[in-house]
Parts: sequence; structure tokens; C-alpha cells
Amino acid sequence: HRMLGTPKLAISKIKPEMLQGFYFSVNLCAETVNNNVDKTMLARLSKLQATGIYAAAYRLIDVAFVPVQSLLAASYAKFFQKGAAGIQGSLNLAKLLSPIAGMYGIAAGIGLFISAPMVPYIIGEDYREVVNALRWLAPIPFFKAMQFFAADTLTGAGFQGLRSSIQVTAALLNFLLNLWLIPLYSWKGAAWSSLTSDSLRMLSLWLLVFVLYRQEVTRSKRLQESEH
Repeated sequence: HRMLGTPKLAISKIKPEMLQGFYFSVNLCAETVNNNVDKTMLARLSKLQATGIYAAAYRLIDVAFVPVQSLLAASYAKFFQKGAAGIQGSLNLAKLLSPIAGMYGIAAGIGLFISAPMVPYIIGEDYREVVNALRWLAPIPFFKAMQFFAADTLTGAGFQGLRSSIQVTAALLNFLLNLWLIPLYSWKGAAWSSLTSDSLRMLSLWLLVFVLYRQEVTRSKRLQESEH
């Protein structure tokens, strides 16, 4: 009390804080849907055996993605520090980290594709079909690595609302593709849905980052010209 003084209610800050909280909660919900809707719908629209095959393959994908998750967690606060002055700052950080994550994603995908035949020897012959599923999903670590750094670039620069809108759109697309493809192609339909939604989400996030960056550069140039 003596150091900080009497607490005061800053009513003017409640609305923007609640709005940001809403954006973050929507983003997390959409991310959960993107990660799990394929497995849930596969269990509902196809056979349980197909669900087990796909879920086992995706679990291995998740394990391969752990190093990138660690890098994302370690750098998350830094994106806010760099992005405080604009998206150029957070983008510069992404330019340093995303090539590392992208190269790892490519290496992990290649490693998963090559080592896939070893899976039945580890978890049993009943999961021999996991070999094909794992090879189908091998590009996912690269897609996720690249999209998360673009997403954190947006969040760090104060564009969480735009990030959330892309996540929601991707979740809706994922749901609709699964609804269409799973009854026709079982787990392969779920794999196609994941590959399509993840790749489009990656491209959309980076395109948005580029557009916002160009707008910021243009505004900065106009401001400099007006000062002269």
C-alpha cells in the first residue's frame, strides 16, 4: 500500500482487456478444434480401427513437433517485446527463428517418412497401416512450424483478432472437409483435410503478415515524407 498507493479501478481498460481475452480464447478454441476434430469425426463417421490408425500416426507427429513447441514457448514473450513498436519488429524475430523451425520441420517430415516402416515393430503388427498414415501426415510438422511463427508475429504486434479469425476459418474448413472426405476415404480423408487446412492456414497467416508489414512500411514512408 505504501509503495504502490491505493488501487484504482481503470474502467477505460476493461473493454479492451476483455476484447483481447476474447480473441485469445477464440484462438485457443479454434486451435483445439483444428487439432482434434478430425479424430472425433473419424470415430463417428468411419470405423474405430481407422480412428486408431490415424490417432497413432498423429501422436507420432505430435511427438516430432515437441522441439518446435519448446522454441515457440521460449520465444513467445520476445514477440511481444519486438512487436511493441509494430509488426516489423516481430517479423524480424520470426525471420531469425522460422528458418530454424522450418528446416527442422522438413527434416522431421523426412525422418518420419523414412522411419515409418519401423512403427509396427515398436507398437505391434496390428498397427501396420500406421505406416501409410504416418507418411501421409509427414508434412504436418513443417506446416505447423511455419504457421505458428507467423501467428506469433501477428499476436506480438497486436493483431490477435486477425490471427483468431484465420484460426476460426481454418477450423470451419477442416470440419467441412472432414464431413465430406471421411465417409468417402476413411482416415485418408482425415489426412487430406489436415494437410489442406494446415497448408492453407500457413499460407494465409504469412500472407497477412506480409500485407500488414507492407502497410506499415508505406505509412512510415509517408510520415517521413510529410516531415520533410
